[in-house]
Amino acid sequence: MKLRKIFVYLIMGVVTLGLVTGCTDTTKTETSKKEEEKVQGKCKVEECIKLIEPSNTIEEINEIIGFEAEKSEYSETYKWKLSDKTWIDATPSTSDESYSLSANYDKSTIKNDKADFSKFNDLKSSLGKGESFTYEEMNEKVGGVEGILAGKTSTSKRYIWVNKNEQTFSATFSDTMDGKASIISLR
Repeated sequence: MKLRKIFVYLIMGVVTLGLVTGCTDTTKTETSKKEEEKVQGKCKVEECIKLIEPSNTIEEINEIIGFEAEKSEYSETYKWKLSDKTWIDATPSTSDESYSLSANYDKSTIKNDKADFSKFNDLKSSLGKGESFTYEEMNEKVGGVEGILAGKTSTSKRYIWVNKNEQTFSATFSDTMDGKASIISLR
């Protein structure tokens, strides 16, 4: 009888030990935190686009970003690839000595669940009738969400909003129209 009790306790101990130590999942699980993307240069795309001005020279932009741009072999466009999914382009303006600047983002990192594009058709219709909206008014119209600076020219700024489905709403605000929206799009 004693031998049987010892044997039962021994089996229970082995089973318990196996459950505690051997039953953990050793496969790699996806963490809820996104890994920090490695950025080449002195700033991330959202910071760089704010620091650069359309009037800067390519050399000045190189200095701000921290490395030299790659020039397209097909056009006069310069590109600073900041990470695998983000970069900044600068294309010479045809009207003056400035550049048209464009920031390209990884949509998954800037999407916002609160962004609501249901009023897009109403906004488009209003713009077609001559009404216009400031950046602050546009933020309210897309759910109270602030836009992300995605482009600059010598006379305008372009902001984007990305919703939970990674749809992109874009609005360009013209300096010549007192900072009001002149163009919108939804992709």
